[in-house]
Amino acid sequence: MEHVRTFYETILKSSHPLMLSLHLAAKAAPIVFYLVGSLFLDFTAQFILVVLILTADFYFTKNISGRKLVQLRWWYDPTTENAETFRFESYKQYPPGPTINPIDAKLFWWSMYLTPAIWAVFALLCILRLKIFYFLLVAVGMALTGWNTYGFRGCDKWDPSGTPAVESWFQMPAIPGLQNLSRVAAVQSFFQSRS
Repeated sequence: MEHVRTFYETILKSSHPLMLSLHLAAKAAPIVFYLVGSLFLDFTAQFILVVLILTADFYFTKNISGRKLVQLRWWYDPTTENAETFRFESYKQYPPGPTINPIDAKLFWWSMYLTPAIWAVFALLCILRLKIFYFLLVAVGMALTGWNTYGFRGCDKWDPSGTPAVESWFQMPAIPGLQNLSRVAAVQSFFQSRS
């Protein structure tokens, strides 16, 4: 009980205790529903629920709690012609910048690095137990939490002066836009009119 009280007091020392609590709850919720969801849900409902919670956590962390707790925001822009496809916003752009509470930063980064590691352990257990369908669910969890962690890590290492601080070892493929669908339709109609 002493650990709970200490953790509660630590949260209260945060600059944004409600936001930090919501951030940590959003990280814990998909893990909890993955572990205990099979007790009261069938697999399909559990799969859908965990994926929805994971996507809500991804959005909430990327756009809300990351901005509020550590003053960082990133997004992926596949429309650029060069290899620099990540875009960053950071407190470093506005010197001296706002002060970041060390409790907020520590708990934010611990939660960001810990959740992909937990999903990786779940993936290993699924492989050892040969639970392929659960492995698919865990792979979604690893992908979403890992991608978010990677984006925030790149944003934290980013230098607004323009010098690249992080060498990207992974780039998402450029996904063709909707304007290319009209070209595909034109080609398809060309072949259909010939037959």
